[in-house]
Parts: sequence; structure tokens; C-alpha cells
Amino acid sequence: MPDITVRKFFELKKEVLRLSLVAGEAGLDRLILRPLIQRPSFLLAGYSENFAEKRLQVLGKTEMNFLDSLDNEDAKTRFARLADYPIPAIVVSRGIAPKDYMIHIADAKGVPLIVSGLSTDEIFNQVTVYLDYMFAPKVQIHATMMDVYGVGILYTGAPGIGKSECALDLIERGHRIIADDVVVLQKRAGEVVIASGAPNAGYHIEIRGVGIIDIERLFGVRAIRMQKRVELEVRLELWDDSKDYERIGNQYFYTKYIGVDIPKLTIPISPGKNITAISEVVAMNHMLKMYGHNPADEFISRLYEVDHRKDGLTRYLESDFE
Repeated sequence: MPDITVRKFFELKKEVLRLSLVAGEAGLDRLILRPLIQRPSFLLAGYSENFAEKRLQVLGKTEMNFLDSLDNEDAKTRFARLADYPIPAIVVSRGIAPKDYMIHIADAKGVPLIVSGLSTDEIFNQVTVYLDYMFAPKVQIHATMMDVYGVGILYTGAPGIGKSECALDLIERGHRIIADDVVVLQKRAGEVVIASGAPNAGYHIEIRGVGIIDIERLFGVRAIRMQKRVELEVRLELWDDSKDYERIGNQYFYTKYIGVDIPKLTIPISPGKNITAISEVVAMNHMLKMYGHNPADEFISRLYEVDHRKDGLTRYLESDFE
């Protein structure tokens, strides 16, 4: 789990969320331990059962009006009860100025008290997206990631098998690279795996015998992409006469990445085989399947249909004595 402090959150989202720190600066290094935020309405009303103390707390117009409706001592007690929990921070929406007692309590207990100029709904939407991204499971693998006709293809295989050379050829044909050598996979909402490059790695490819080349400078921005959903894994391996490779395409294989099953094709490498052209066909074939057309299944269905018609014709001819 990543270490996300309130300080990091404040600095990264200060402009977008129009944030200002009004109290509790001593608590800026508190950790945000959950990718969710909440409104502590029930706690302020006196019900503390199952209070999610590890989440960012947001006080909207309703909560602030509720505290204003109480006498000063009661309001202080209820707000202090909230600040007593090890919460990461309190965010007040709509630019509402906190009362003096809130500032005093937040400073005394070291709880960051932050005011946002956005509405409560906008805070929930934007902060939830940010925290989902920050808390999403990640893994780094040795691979090459390409966008081929809009299909995200993850190339895997032993070092030196030709992943980078295949990527370079695809780039020359107008396709885009996401990452080479080190690919970062991150699980997003549902069963979606997003691939990106390692931080600060840039768009470089190592071609053995040539060295490191800069794709962005050589081919321009049209050849690169920051991230892409992984839709297929293409595993490259040397041709092995002892193995049976898929001939029709009606068997389905998967690799699990971060708990998500990704369809996998194994392409054997042999002299003269055009992996680039095969990659383009693989991408287009995948799109056909997404539109509900599976060539392998349709081919097998046609074979069954032809066999059925032959059987019927044979029975008819056997009983025809004219």
C-alpha cells in the first residue's frame, strides 16, 4: 500500500480542489489509509458505531449548518469528538470559513483542517478518482506494451526474443508504444489492467547491436502513448518442434495479472515469420471478437453445417433408385 500523507495530497491537489490550510499544520504527515472519503454526519449527531476513522472526513454545508444550530459548548464537544479520532484530515467544502473553536481544536489536536472552494459532490468525485488511482494495486514486469489499431497488446517473452524489434517495426507502421522493457501494470475499477511506463523512463527502446534509441525524438508524439488498457498478451517464444501450437484459435488461454485474467496468445518465432503483420492481424481479430464475430467458432460451425448437409445428401442418394 502506498504511503499517502495529507501533505502530499494537499500539495498535489491544492490548485484543482482550491485548497487552503487553516489549522492543524502539525498533522500534515498523517497517513491517508483508505481510498474512500466520508461525511461524519452520524458521528456529529452522536452515533459513533463503526465510524471509519481512517478516511478523509468532509464537512459539507449540512454538517456546518448543523453545528451552527447548536449552542457553542455543544458544538465544541461534538467537533472535538471528531478530532479525537486518528482521522487523516478534515476538509470543509464550499469555501465555508471554519469557526474559531474549530481552528483552536484542530491546532490543539494536530488535525489538518482544510477548506476547499468546491462543492461537496465535486470534492467526492475528484478525491475518489485520485485515491482510487493512488491505491490501485501495481506490479512491474519485463515486457513491451503497444497500442495496435487501438488494441492494447502486452508482448512478453525471454530477453532477446525480439519484443523491442517488433515494437520498432510496429511504430514504423504507425502504431504507438506505451513502454519497453519495464511495464507498470495497475488494476483499475473492476477487471481493468492499465499499462504504463516506469516513472521518468521516457519512451526508449533498446535494440541489441544498436543501443538505446529515443522513440519520441525519432518519430514524434504520434508514436507514443502514456497508458493503455491491456487487452491481450502476446507471448513470443522460439519455435519448438515438440510443442503443439494452436492452429484454429478456438481454445482460450489466460494469464492472471493483479487478479485479472488477460487473454494470451503464444506466437512461435522462426526465421522469416513476420511478427509485425501477425500482430496487426491479432489486433483486428480481437476487435472482430469484441463486435461479436469469432472467426474460429464460425469456421467450426460451418464445418459442422457442411458435414450435416453431406450426411443428409448421402442418406437421400442411398434411397434414390431412379
